[in-house]
Formats: sequence, structure tokens, C-alpha cells
Amino acid sequence: MLPRLRHRKTRRRLISDSRGFSSIVGAIFAVLVMFSLISTVFVWSLSQNTLYNNTVRQSNQADLDRSSEKVQVLNTTYNAYSNGNVTVSAQIQNTGPSSVQFITVWLYVSNTTWTNYNFSKLTNATVQGGNVFPLNVNLTISGLNSTANYNIASWLITARGNVVALQKTTLTTNIVISQTTQGIGALMMDFQNFTYYNVTGSFGSYSLNPYPNGASGYFVTNSGGPKGQIAFRVIFTDLDQNQRAIVLGSGSELFIIYPFPGGAYQCDVWYVVNVNTAGQILNAYTPVTLVYNVPTAVYFAAKSRGNPNSVGGTSTTGISPVNLALVGQIGGSPFGQNIPFVSIEVAS
Repeated sequence: MLPRLRHRKTRRRLISDSRGFSSIVGAIFAVLVMFSLISTVFVWSLSQNTLYNNTVRQSNQADLDRSSEKVQVLNTTYNAYSNGNVTVSAQIQNTGPSSVQFITVWLYVSNTTWTNYNFSKLTNATVQGGNVFPLNVNLTISGLNSTANYNIASWLITARGNVVALQKTTLTTNIVISQTTQGIGALMMDFQNFTYYNVTGSFGSYSLNPYPNGASGYFVTNSGGPKGQIAFRVIFTDLDQNQRAIVLGSGSELFIIYPFPGGAYQCDVWYVVNVNTAGQILNAYTPVTLVYNVPTAVYFAAKSRGNPNSVGGTSTTGISPVNLALVGQIGGSPFGQNIPFVSIEVAS
């Protein structure tokens, strides 16, 4: 009975003593505050750790995406003018599996006493894996004149942050003329990208295969037999010194001549046609306009002038020289140019 009586007295004393009761309440409150702070810090630490892991994961993925971009630069050409303009042209081939978006091109021009640079933002400059992007830009470089020689370099910046260097050059003249190694006249042909296709389908719905890449036009496998239907693609650049546009008429043609013993010859011809983005030959011909200093793909498939549905083929096999007979208008005046450019071998 004595311990129980002592406990009652102690409890009665604590209840009646307001200071003792307040101490207990304060201690409990302090414990709750400390627990709340610790819980808050713990939750905050977890969230920060999650954010850090997500950031590291995104950074690693960005590095992987950036390293997956594979680009090859072909045929870089620079032309400078006395008004300070510099044109940059190149063929950019995406050799990797991922698409590449180019967002900016930079140009750096210098000589022994002077340097300057400029840049331009690019739009619609996304190239899918395996495809070729034709780069054509015009930049103004303040201080450039027509009497000095220049060292020129340029770079492309991708959306993932890669820097693609274009070929450097030393520009020794600022007069733009057709390059005699690429054809005589106002039009220049891209020899490295001469392409042929097999033509499939029926009247009114012909298609080029495989489109858009095709195969090298220097060795043609006529898989359809001696009369198999094929088409050719030639990339032209208008380098008219007066910078006039060239319009190709329906009579523009690509033809090959097979020489035979005894002076006999066999000729095959393909007239110019229009092709849509899916590789289909359009049923009516619209004149192709070649804008100054812009590489443009031109297709030859019809066996009769102005009739895209009459798809041509090869009448025999063997080795033959190839010629381009191009007609139309330049700046509103009559235009004509012949380019004897390659030899090909046709096999059945």
C-alpha cells in the first residue's frame, strides 16, 4: 500500500505543479519538432538524390546520342564576291543510324593582315541516316575585297552539340566561273553522285527503286533484261557568272552510244522528268529551275520528249560514253549545253 500511495502523491504533485507539467509538454513538443525536421531533411535528401540520378542519366543519354552522330562532308566549295558575300556549298552525308539536325553554320575568313567571321542559323536542315543534305548558304563577311587571297574555313553545329568541320581552302580568285574539271559551261555536274535506278510499276504509276539512294551509275545492272526500264539522276549546280537561273526544257536528255565493229552504233536516250519525294515519276513534266549555286537533282527516265510515262531502257549491254544534251532558258534567253562526262558499263 505504501508504494501505491507514494505514486498517487507524486502524480497529484505534478498535476498541481503547473511548472512541472509545462516542462513535460515542452519536452514532448521539442521531440515532435526534431522528428519533423529530421523527416523533412530525409525527404529532401531523397528528392535531391532522385534529381541527381535523373540528371546523370540524361547526361549519359545525351553523350550516347551525340557520339552516335556520324557525318561525312563531300565537295565543299567557297565563292567570294567583291560585295563581301561568300557562298558555301557542300554535300553532307549522314553515315550513322540516327538523324542529324544542323542548326548553325559558321564561316571564318582570314589572310595575313585581316580576319573576320559570321554565322547563319539553318532551318529544315535535318538529314536522316544514309541520306545526303545539300548545304547552300550565303554569308556576308564585312571587310572582304576582290583583290586579296583568303584562307576560308567553316563549321556546322548540330542540335546535339557536335561540331562538323567543312573542308578548308585557300581562295585565290573571286571570279565565279564553271569549273572546267566538272564540265564546260554554266552548269557543273557532281561526278561522285551519278546514280541510276530500276523503274518499277505500270503506266501512270512508275517509281524509282531503290529511292532515294539508287546505285552507282557507272555500272548499270539491267535487272529487267535487255529492255529493262531504268532511270538516271544527275546533280547539277548553276555557276553562271551573272548568277542567272537556268530552266531545263523537256528536250533535255541523257543519251548513250554503243559502238560496234564495222562502224555500226546503237543509241539509247532518256529525257528529263519530274520525281516527287516518294520517288514516283510525275505524269506531266514541269520545267526544272536550277537556282544559282544550289545543287539540284535532275532525273532522266522518259524515252520520248515530254512523255514521262514512256519510260526508257537499254537496248543492249556493254561499255558506252554518256552525254548530256541540255536545253532551256537562262535568264529568259535560250540556253543549251552539252556535257560529255562519264563512261558506263551496262550488264544484263
